[in-house]
Amino acid sequence: MAKTVLPVQLNQKFQGEVDSLRFNGMGIIWAQADYPIYVADAIPGELVEVEIIQVDKKSAYGRIQRWLTSSPERENQDRQYLIEAGTAPLVNWQYSAQLQWKKEQVRLAFQQAGLTVDVEPPVGMDQPTYYRNKTIVPLKWQDGELLTGFYQRGSHHLVSMTDYYVNDSKIDQAIETVRQILADLQVSAFDPDRQEGALRYVMVRRGYYSHELMVVLVSNEAVIPQLDEVVKAIVAALPELKSLILNVSPKADYVLLSPHNQVLWGAGAIYDSLLGYRFLIGPNSFYQVNPSMTEKLYQLAAQAAQLQPSDLVVDAYSGIGTIGISVADQVRQVIGVEVVAGAVADAKKNVTINQINNADYILADAPDQFVDWAAQGIKPDVVIVDPPRRGLTHKLIEATVQMQPQRLVYISCSPVTAGRDCAQLAKLGYQIVRPVIPVDQFPQTSHVETITVLERLVP
Repeated sequence: MAKTVLPVQLNQKFQGEVDSLRFNGMGIIWAQADYPIYVADAIPGELVEVEIIQVDKKSAYGRIQRWLTSSPERENQDRQYLIEAGTAPLVNWQYSAQLQWKKEQVRLAFQQAGLTVDVEPPVGMDQPTYYRNKTIVPLKWQDGELLTGFYQRGSHHLVSMTDYYVNDSKIDQAIETVRQILADLQVSAFDPDRQEGALRYVMVRRGYYSHELMVVLVSNEAVIPQLDEVVKAIVAALPELKSLILNVSPKADYVLLSPHNQVLWGAGAIYDSLLGYRFLIGPNSFYQVNPSMTEKLYQLAAQAAQLQPSDLVVDAYSGIGTIGISVADQVRQVIGVEVVAGAVADAKKNVTINQINNADYILADAPDQFVDWAAQGIKPDVVIVDPPRRGLTHKLIEATVQMQPQRLVYISCSPVTAGRDCAQLAKLGYQIVRPVIPVDQFPQTSHVETITVLERLVP
């Protein structure tokens, strides 16, 4: 059998032009027509020299050694550690150019699914930095120091950070404070190489309006030595703290956070506001991480839905009830469905907190519940879906079509799965009736949220 000859070799220097960016924000240089080289911190049109650091049969990875020609859209922020960790892959690209690229990504995703759509200019941020209200970061003892940050792409080397650039700066300060306390007390941290040790992550949430702070220590082990001293020190050091929690989540379970929470101090949840409504947020709650843009996202989705006072609205993947509660005063009734028990419990509490009397939340898997509703003959006027990145299941799509809502509002964090699902809905009688709206929930990253409105074509 003839040996495959690859177009590049390990450690080779290679010069080429950056053609485009991948979905994850890495640049693509073509070594030949069917062989891409992926590189970080690359902007389309730049001519670069790279060192090949990884090779396989279908692609290679390179590290830029020098820019032979830089893009006029490059604005270096002197934060290369964000590039190393991959947490803000677009950080050195002009924000206006990021938005234009994201618009094109949305158009291409729908086109690749067989749909030709108009895409509105993305709704961006005035200040596209320091916006996240939640972060979860790993800890590791490395070279004698306890570090917090993010692991370098494809490795167990932790890139130390104190300025994450996309978090609320108070969250960054809280992480550093907690890290220093844990370091001073020599607390055990999980080592991914040895697969042993205690604390895996520190999670911090901070209310955008309330400024209430939650700290969650995520542990591989149920027992943490010196835990009393840790609690005492964290409480004394963080004046905004309202909730300190231990989440026992063994690495063997392959989840970031488990449902197993122990309140170490304060409350089991914090509060924040969204569009004038008050929400209870627990350690496991899904709550959008960019509050100011979330308000715009939900307002645009509600406007696009053309809600009427007589409407019955179904809210799928409803989380703690943020979308349904925010539109309840515009419609007759909201029914939400969510598979996470804690989220449904919080949604019910949030209904009471906000004195909403026309919204209810059901604990069930959304596709199964949609099938039940279709069998019961329930006919919502509007269905709003905000699924995980994997998108909708065929079962949910078919059950939606059986319920015959007039309008379907699809909020998505993945243009690829949104395009795929909308193409399937189009075959079943639902048509995209307005331009897709991108909303930039995640500046400096390659992610973008979209709102797509489909209407039922009546035979």
